Amino acid sequence: MTGELSALQGLRAAWHAHLPYDAAIPVNQRRWIVGEGSLTARLMSASARRFHVTRLAQAPQVPFADEWQALGLVRPVPAITREVLLVCDDVPAVFAHTIVDAYRARRDWPFLRGLGNRPLGGALFVDPRVRREPFQFARLSVHHPLRQALQRVLPAMAAVPMLPARRSVFRRGGGAMLVTEVFLPDLLVRPAPASTGAGGTRLPRRIDTFRALPGQDARP
Repeated sequence: MTGELSALQGLRAAWHAHLPYDAAIPVNQRRWIVGEGSLTARLMSASARRFHVTRLAQAPQVPFADEWQALGLVRPVPAITREVLLVCDDVPAVFAHTIVDAYRARRDWPFLRGLGNRPLGGALFVDPRVRREPFQFARLSVHHPLRQALQRVLPAMAAVPMLPARRSVFRRGGGAMLVTEVFLPDLLVRPAPASTGAGGTRLPRRIDTFRALPGQDARP
């Protein structure tokens, strides 16, 4: 019974309004996690050579229980689900998981369908109609579904007992988008740039390098 309870707890995450204290999360990594503004822009600033986005998946999926509730859906129905790796200097730094109510996606998030391997932050943080709700924070065990998705792409992550994560809801018009970001071990040591408030670090006009997985179509 104890083993079953432990497994069930691993499938859920306790989301908090503040990042819980954990000795395994040093000061530099905490700065990455709690920093406001565009995470994409901060990662680009911290990349010595280049930054790129690898799109892993974008397709309808049924959200996890705490996700469809966070989006305000009345029941678990398929939502557009996008998963990417944010990569600094060829080292994965963040695993990002985004869900959007498919019914409202075309009207409220028209850029999502053609986003391809471009960063989501490049669209969200330049649109004055987009507003972001406060962060929630969690520590994800290896059994959490987001960890399982990550570990299918990066099997070595299964050796890391806990990965910190944050999520927030973006709203535009009547639509809601839930973005969850899982912080990988690279950000334990990569110096965190200063946070610049809700508006965030300004994104450059273009990002030179995008990359798809081998065999994956990089077109929108």
